[in-house]
Amino acid sequence: MTKRAADATIKGYYYQFDTSILKLLELVNDSDSVVIEGIEDIDVNTATESNTVQCKYLSKPKFINSAVREPIILMLDHFINTRTPNNLKYVLYAHFENESSGSEPIIDLIKLKEILTYSEKKIEKHYEIEKKIPDAKLIAFLFKFKLNFGAEFYTQQKLVIDKLKTKFTCSDFEADTHFYNNALRIVIDKAIKKQASQRKITKAEFDKAIDSRKKLFNEWFIKLRSKKEYLRLSGQNLKSTKALDPIKTKIIVIGKNIIDTDNSELPLVSFIENLINKYYKLNSSLRNAKTLTIVLDCDAGILLNTKKQLIDNEIMFHDGFEGIKFSSQIFNKEPIINKTTNGNKISKSSYLIKLISYETLMNNITTITAPNVFINFSKNDVSKGFSTGQFFDFKYCENLKEVYKLLTT
Repeated sequence: MTKRAADATIKGYYYQFDTSILKLLELVNDSDSVVIEGIEDIDVNTATESNTVQCKYLSKPKFINSAVREPIILMLDHFINTRTPNNLKYVLYAHFENESSGSEPIIDLIKLKEILTYSEKKIEKHYEIEKKIPDAKLIAFLFKFKLNFGAEFYTQQKLVIDKLKTKFTCSDFEADTHFYNNALRIVIDKAIKKQASQRKITKAEFDKAIDSRKKLFNEWFIKLRSKKEYLRLSGQNLKSTKALDPIKTKIIVIGKNIIDTDNSELPLVSFIENLINKYYKLNSSLRNAKTLTIVLDCDAGILLNTKKQLIDNEIMFHDGFEGIKFSSQIFNKEPIINKTTNGNKISKSSYLIKLISYETLMNNITTITAPNVFINFSKNDVSKGFSTGQFFDFKYCENLKEVYKLLTT
């Protein structure tokens, strides 16, 4: 498959996901539901009607018969072969570059037969004749079928975000990075389930699942927006929520995947020292500044070597004596500080940073004082670690340089 074809295919998937989100946002009653990848791409069931929707993002400039033949045949076959009474309405939601979004071209019997006509080895064939489908059946199908021209990709995505903004009375940033991201994750998670019952979601379930701000980004969101955009939005989120305010206590977890990768551009000890200079530099930081707590998910050898290097560099750290017998009571104590002559800044401090292993954190998380801000840069799910404070989950940074960029934005 060529890159252009692959890009078009991926765009088609996202277009379907966005359409699914739109359908969910348009539901009225809590019990109304959508099935992702049901009879067709999207099945919509309400108290009054049931629609099954095929979604196509086509690169053709104008509507042509061949572009819609296959999806219409699939719908026609379902209509013809359904044994039980069929109350479904069939919708083909298709985007063509130069067709007006929202318009519905008239598909009558003559036009339907034109669509069902094709050539095979230069021989004209008629699908309805081959399958012995009488005109009465075709007409009955047309009563339940409509073709709806869909919006352009980015126009539709903006429509989704605008609806989310209205629904949750939030900013553009929150609608995009919180709610759209959550909606995308929910729809994709449903789409990959094996059983149709597992791919169903009601309005009430969707509303509850989407209204969560803990999971900021997911892999599909990053593929859609690019890594650069992910880092930009992540930094913007930290800045807009004032999570990096020096007066807030912060626990920062650095994952094993980040520690074990190539960090030649910013080694671990340099990373820690740079953070100290940013948030707790003596004679520069205000008297109410708080030391950072860095948590490293690494083996004992790397942790010990990091602490040795900090000692060699005369960087005072506090680890609650985890190498001997960890004490939460001691670890929770604030540093003893001296202030500058004017009393505004910190001139001396008994330690400059807290540093422990991920294992120590998790084994003592119920007794370690909850921070104002918890930032997770690991693949581990630690969202339930502390019940209070701001929580940020950034699972897609690849090295310490990217982490540092977010933490100093």
